[in-house]
Amino acid sequence: MTNDKLQIPKISKSVIFLYFRESSLSGINSKFQIPNKRIQKSKKWQLIFIFTVIFLVNCMPYIRRKEWRNLVRVAIVCGVDYVKIKDNTFKNYNVSLHDTFPLYFGSQKSRIVVNGKQYRGTLEVRKIEGRIWVINVLPIEDYLKGVVPCEIGKVSMELIEAAKAQAVAARTYAHAHLNQYQDLGFDLYATIQDQVYKGVSAENDVANVAIERTARQILVFKNRPIEAKYHSTCGGRTADFQDAWPGKPPPYLRSVRCRYCKNSPYYEWKKVQSKNTFFKNVRLRLKKIGIKIPQGELIKSFRIIRNKKSKRVVKLIIVTNKNEYVIPGYNMRIIFGDNTDPGGLLKSNFIKIKQKDHNVIIEGKGYGHGVGMCQFGAIEMARRGRNYKQILYHYYSGVRIKRIR
Repeated sequence: MTNDKLQIPKISKSVIFLYFRESSLSGINSKFQIPNKRIQKSKKWQLIFIFTVIFLVNCMPYIRRKEWRNLVRVAIVCGVDYVKIKDNTFKNYNVSLHDTFPLYFGSQKSRIVVNGKQYRGTLEVRKIEGRIWVINVLPIEDYLKGVVPCEIGKVSMELIEAAKAQAVAARTYAHAHLNQYQDLGFDLYATIQDQVYKGVSAENDVANVAIERTARQILVFKNRPIEAKYHSTCGGRTADFQDAWPGKPPPYLRSVRCRYCKNSPYYEWKKVQSKNTFFKNVRLRLKKIGIKIPQGELIKSFRIIRNKKSKRVVKLIIVTNKNEYVIPGYNMRIIFGDNTDPGGLLKSNFIKIKQKDHNVIIEGKGYGHGVGMCQFGAIEMARRGRNYKQILYHYYSGVRIKRIR
């Protein structure tokens, strides 16, 4: 069924139940005799109503909580005033803030175009905090087709085991984060905030085969989907969970040695800034985490405390002529990043800092938070003949692969 800009009210289960209850009472202890023809006509319309409700609900499976486990709701457009949509009947819609929301487009077997990009599944267009949000609702297996190539990159069939490892990790992440933003009405962002998802435009044959060959397989620990973190390049050793985030670390996200990512362009890197630029940037970026160093205080030095195993920075102490400011390691990429870095974050927290003449030099290894699967490492492991299970079990300690329904 195609719901072209069709507004469908949510069906209350209690209303349906009440309808059946009242219907079942007709004719019982009644003071009135209703002719048989009227009874038959009434029953006929009751049946039409019931089948209509069932049909509408089946056309929008994403409002059926029992099926959410096989569907994912992805926010593909966030907080805009205007969006262009072309549905599967090739009709164009220019949705603005003047429309009445929510709006629904498409069917689960269709393809829809949003701002020039093609997506599988259906759309729900909602107004959240006065702005337009577009949510793509589709089967998780179809969602992965637009994720895996974005995350692992384009790989050949010879390296399909790396793509299979990525498919299992991405599927696990999706299942572990269903209902993550329930108050906003979706599960995942289509960005690095969760997983990069670009719809049909990102799909390729190798990734699709990898997804099909690992269908419904996820990583579990104690029979629950794990936090399947992954990153571009670890630089020789992956990070512990607490090197990147606060909170209790999952036992399967521990630092492990990786001999496989040396071919990455980010295995080693260097960043050089003048002292003036460096210190001005540090003061500015500290404000982002709620720390302000008064102009009268001069930064004298930095003390770095490392995780002995992963070698990552776990604590940064900024020493001034008056105070010491303690920065958790997971905020360090914000402090030393700038507008030239991807997302404004330093490439990793696997670094050394030194001063030479009038410059400050940051020498680093790796790209990303460093936790979980190293993607360049996975590609090299596949090149050396490892299968996807061996890759995943190397980077996630003590987990197992489970096939879900």
